[in-house]
Amino acid sequence: MSIHPGVKIEVSKIGTGEGITSLLEGKCQLAMISRPLTDEEAKAGIWVVSVAKDGVAPIVNQKNPHIERLLKQGVSPDEFIRVFSSGKQVTWGEILDTNARDKITVYSRADESGAAEIWAGFMYKKASDLKGIGISGDDEMIRNIQEDPLAIGFCNFSYAFDITTGERKKDIQIIPVDLDFDNKIDRVEVPFRNLEEAHKSLWLGFFPDQLCRELTLGSLGKPADPVIIEFLKYVLGEGQSGIKKTGFCPLNDVYIKYSLDLLK
Repeated sequence: MSIHPGVKIEVSKIGTGEGITSLLEGKCQLAMISRPLTDEEAKAGIWVVSVAKDGVAPIVNQKNPHIERLLKQGVSPDEFIRVFSSGKQVTWGEILDTNARDKITVYSRADESGAAEIWAGFMYKKASDLKGIGISGDDEMIRNIQEDPLAIGFCNFSYAFDITTGERKKDIQIIPVDLDFDNKIDRVEVPFRNLEEAHKSLWLGFFPDQLCRELTLGSLGKPADPVIIEFLKYVLGEGQSGIKKTGFCPLNDVYIKYSLDLLK
């Protein structure tokens, strides 16, 4: 808007699902979409262009009484499925193979969240299959995990870290995923100490690919409005320098070229 004083941009902070609905109903020109489109959405004519990357991470409270064992052996995908989709009360001892009887407090998302879709997809489930205490938004997720040492949840990378310092937020610990089911965390499975390491892992493939996602801007049909096209070019050009400051991961040159080619 500074470059083009005649243009006014209004932003609403809503979930991906509601954003797509607003797009289809003609209430907005662009929607921020943080998950792959469904077949129905693609058939409806939604067009998307990638503008950034992000990841979804399982998180616990750093003060969890079992934190040392959690970091040493991690949690396998099967154990995550048991915790988040069985609907049964699970103890920390059951997933860590100890005698601990502390019950896990499970937090999920109540809103139409792209993060929930990605997290559920990692477990070959749908967001509607996730069980737990439903909350809205990453900020509320972080607060609940910070307040409960026995809690478990998931969030976007950009919310797990303090974007000013790049370090993990107070009392937030990303759970290492035991992808090879060997009950120990190998070098590439070690959880990130800061946001820079998290971003690097997205490009190097150290983080589970199913938990990585492209963040896109979508429109109903390929944009023809010169103002919209100019805005998207700005996001893919000068705007990339500001993406990292928000906690998201900027695109590399190959991705940027591909996205710009979509606008031609």
